[in-house]
Amino acid sequence: MTTPTTGRNRAIDLLKLGLALMVVGIHANPFVPLGRTAILLTGDGLFRLGVPVFLIFNGYFLHAAVEAGRPWLYVKRAVQLYAIWMLLYLPVYWGMFSGQSMVERVKMLVFGFWHLWYLSGMAMAAALVTLLRHWSARAMWGLMAITFLCGIAITYAIAWELITVNKAVFGDTLKPNRNALFLCLPFLLAGYLIRRDSLADHISLRLALTLAALGSVLILAESLFLHHVAPRGVAHDTMLSLGLAAPMLALAALKWPGIAQSRAAGDYASGIYFIHVAICAMLFRHTELQRPAVYALTVAGAVAGTWMIRRAGLTRKLL
Repeated sequence: MTTPTTGRNRAIDLLKLGLALMVVGIHANPFVPLGRTAILLTGDGLFRLGVPVFLIFNGYFLHAAVEAGRPWLYVKRAVQLYAIWMLLYLPVYWGMFSGQSMVERVKMLVFGFWHLWYLSGMAMAAALVTLLRHWSARAMWGLMAITFLCGIAITYAIAWELITVNKAVFGDTLKPNRNALFLCLPFLLAGYLIRRDSLADHISLRLALTLAALGSVLILAESLFLHHVAPRGVAHDTMLSLGLAAPMLALAALKWPGIAQSRAAGDYASGIYFIHVAICAMLFRHTELQRPAVYALTVAGAVAGTWMIRRAGLTRKLL
């Protein structure tokens, strides 16, 4: 997803592939038969690392585009990917789209269907960072911290019923705590600043791995905490622990030695992310299969779809 094609870091591609499989697990969690606690630890827990880490790498490569003097080409590429995949998914969401009001239709077209909110939010955040690229490092770090903490505050305020979400404004396509401003922007800025300030040169691989492991444990604890202690359970899209685990995991990948000889792993990571919802949506609508079977078939179908995209020479257009 908008990453360079040369000099690829093997660890980054493999990490993204693993995270893409986790994202499939959010939408078709194979651990559902094990009960609510298993869901909290996986789909509502560790699997939530996927989007923040992807965003960090997006920000990292956005800064590479800034260094090359082509930041708006990066933004244009993100917008093009979003438009293409929204068009490809039209048969999947048409039934819902055709029954919506004009306002709801505009919201879906702008903010995305299901998982495509990520591309929309990333493109908006990348455009904003591009506009602010001449800001000082201190100002950017401050903006990252403020927007991230605002997202956390909204999550916890909803969980403790301190605020009520307006259903007419917010829904699946636009959530108050999961959007371009409060999720995409802070993590994209984290990746941008990691490269801008060469943070990978100032942290050891061991320390990055240790902090990533600590952050991952905290994700599990925070997910259980939000469910069992907060008066109202909330979707765990934005958690405080992700602010430690995601950047440390990304830094560990950046520090890990090894260059990929091909872009295959990266292509399959992007392909699985983009394609999987179409498959699991059809399986949910037209079968009575249990979640483990849905997960396995979804991954297999997404891998097959990605293979066909690669064979057709469409990777640069679709991935």
